Amino acid sequence: MAYFLGIDLGTSSVKVILIDENGKVIGKSSENYPLHSPCPGWVEQNPEDWWNATKKALKKLILNSKVESSKIRGVGLSGQTHSTVVLDKNFSPLREAIIWMDQRSYSQVYSLKEKFGDNLYKITGLPLATGFMAPSLLWLKENEPKTWKRIYKILLPKDYIRLKLTGEIAGDISDACGTLLLDTTKRKWSKEILEKLGISENQLPSLYESCEISGYVSKEGAEETALGGGTPVFAGGADQVMGAVGNGIVEEGIGSSILGTGGQFLTCINSPKIYPQGGLHTIPHALKGKWILMGAILSGGICFDWFFRKILKKEISSSPDLYEALFKEASHIPPCSEGLLFLPYLKGERTPHLDPRARGAFIGLSLSHSRGHLTRAIIEGIVYALRDTKERFEELGINLSYIVSSGKVGESYLCRKIQADIFNLLVVTLNVKEQSAYGAALVASVGSGVFSGLKEACQRCLRIIERVEPSFANVEIYDQYYEIYRSLYPRLKDAFHSLSQAGSRNF
Repeated sequence: MAYFLGIDLGTSSVKVILIDENGKVIGKSSENYPLHSPCPGWVEQNPEDWWNATKKALKKLILNSKVESSKIRGVGLSGQTHSTVVLDKNFSPLREAIIWMDQRSYSQVYSLKEKFGDNLYKITGLPLATGFMAPSLLWLKENEPKTWKRIYKILLPKDYIRLKLTGEIAGDISDACGTLLLDTTKRKWSKEILEKLGISENQLPSLYESCEISGYVSKEGAEETALGGGTPVFAGGADQVMGAVGNGIVEEGIGSSILGTGGQFLTCINSPKIYPQGGLHTIPHALKGKWILMGAILSGGICFDWFFRKILKKEISSSPDLYEALFKEASHIPPCSEGLLFLPYLKGERTPHLDPRARGAFIGLSLSHSRGHLTRAIIEGIVYALRDTKERFEELGINLSYIVSSGKVGESYLCRKIQADIFNLLVVTLNVKEQSAYGAALVASVGSGVFSGLKEACQRCLRIIERVEPSFANVEIYDQYYEIYRSLYPRLKDAFHSLSQAGSRNF
């Protein structure tokens, strides 16, 4: 029996999963690491924290699974996208990584808009937003010139883990797309963008398709992780793309909603579609010759993190029980929370508004509203935000037959029921969790030749275990409230911006 590892370097933790050649989960492990915010709007992480957590998770998994490291035939990688890691000539980090949640590059975003206009979106297939690598690099160039001059290599987070495992500077095409430096149609670095930004292609990693070998576990990597030296490490991909694989999104007509720290709504397409007005992301799929079309919201599950810590004053370590208790309470609240709406823009918003200064809000509060109403309104607000993407898919002629729901919030029955009613679609869950790590493990199994391709791997290993159908009466009322919801941002935009500016001055 051969075994395969998937490593998913997320925003708050690394998840490691071990599967056998039939796709059965043999074991899994995770380790947390912190976020740092040295200034308002800044969000950073220490790459060494990622590596230390990964080593610990790998050792724990291999020990507990009792699988000999020699039987692990491949490792696949997945990771948070957009974030910026800069290295010196010794391959050591020059500073903490600027991650995707960071908002410091607001002025650099506008500079890029002036420099490229709509052409940047046409090349990269991505909207321009703070936290993406290109504006973060410009911020470094303008604000930390000494660091800028010392940059030898530029990596994405999971590729730092690859470096530590293999000693190789390498990346994959799907994750490279999130840098705003890739030509998404040609699936290679854009010479035009690099020249205009003063970045050498030599500073960037060589790129591979997801199922290709990008290196082998080195002697040093083996000693630090308990993996076998010489184990192939496959290119893998961006967490959203590996999550799509783990959710079986490998052909047109199936959608996926993923509610982790943020949230994504995506589908598979056979050719790139560019939609500048809607803030959609067009990303190379792990399947060569296919793409992912996606909308992304900045605040998904993090809304509940905020609700637990700041409002309910609860420790996040108790969140599993708290989730269950709160969702049970909210399940007794009628749809639309008796006239209460929530805008989930706690960290600004991407799709469709592309506005880092957007703010969260409860609209319609009254003395009759309880904690259960607020909980349900938060879920509904997050799902309304994902529906904004579904509406844009339909404008492009993309109609979905059903939705695969995943992520900590998305796995709850209440959230799945609300999604079914707001999307007016069947919502299903599959037999696996940790979809990004699982997708990375499937990539390793395909790259090792166990399956002929990702379609066969998904057909063999994934199955639907639960279905939730929409209720006509609920669909009708949610449609009415969605129209109110989508009207609120345009009305409040100026107020959000004024409040953002006033808050910055007061700080």
